[in-house]
Amino acid sequence: MDMLIDKNNKNIVNALGQISKCLRHSKIQLPDSSSRYKFVFLCGANKATSEVSERRTAVIDFARKQLPNTKVLLAEEMFKTLKIEGHKGNILDVEDLISKFSDFIIIILESPSAFAELGAFANPQLRDKLIIINDEQYRTSESFINLGPIAAVEENSGTERVIHYRMNSNGINVRDSIGDIYPELYDLLSKPVAVKDSAITIDTLDPSSVFDKKSVLFIHDLIYILGPVTHKELIEAVKLIFGVRNHKYVVHIIAVLKAFGSVSKDDNDRYKSAVNSLYFSYKFDLDKVIATFRNHTMKYHSRRLYGS
Repeated sequence: MDMLIDKNNKNIVNALGQISKCLRHSKIQLPDSSSRYKFVFLCGANKATSEVSERRTAVIDFARKQLPNTKVLLAEEMFKTLKIEGHKGNILDVEDLISKFSDFIIIILESPSAFAELGAFANPQLRDKLIIINDEQYRTSESFINLGPIAAVEENSGTERVIHYRMNSNGINVRDSIGDIYPELYDLLSKPVAVKDSAITIDTLDPSSVFDKKSVLFIHDLIYILGPVTHKELIEAVKLIFGVRNHKYVVHIIAVLKAFGSVSKDDNDRYKSAVNSLYFSYKFDLDKVIATFRNHTMKYHSRRLYGS
């Protein structure tokens, strides 16, 4: 018997129906504490070995140690997951999805690809998310970059969104003095992010039409509730909650969750929460719902609970 595919199992159907009902009555909320979670899309260069540049690695390390509620997302990690899951979309569309999901987009201007990303993300819809890190020697340069996208970001969000320091010529491969910008970066990323529409409805989370922070966090919580779950089983659960339709964003949502470490995948292609906690606040007896799935898993798929 499959965990979620067997629609004749009344306990499973009723448990997912309870989640759907509570969504329809706005009994799921994003608590105030979760508003401090921020998701940052970090752009820049890679080393010749395809490893992330030393500057980007330094920013990731800094955020992990000093900004624990800030999750840094590398596009490369998302592309890797999408490839494994068989997604065939183009890179530009994927980066657009990431940019819509992220609270901030940090671009370290250290390579031609980073300059191209700056041009792509400096559109009016995304300027308020941008934080640009540039070489001090170009601060006053009469260049297109300064007079175009950088000027647009400063006019839109303020000069503090463009941070300069003296970059070393080989800073992609060898750690330079990027630590000089940490105080400024901390000030920007530590500020609370305004949360709109704290009450959640079923339409705001439906992965057939919505890809944003709330829909991503809900899919994480659903994986947590279900326990170890395959992609196919997750899709079946989503259908029972939101209805049978093309839930086209589920694969992108999983890729994002894996990229910033909220979800992991075991050797048997089953997803599970890597943070072991919920992002949302549930105003109903969620423990009873979780117990339904745990009991079902214990009865029919006990090996899942023991890591095999």
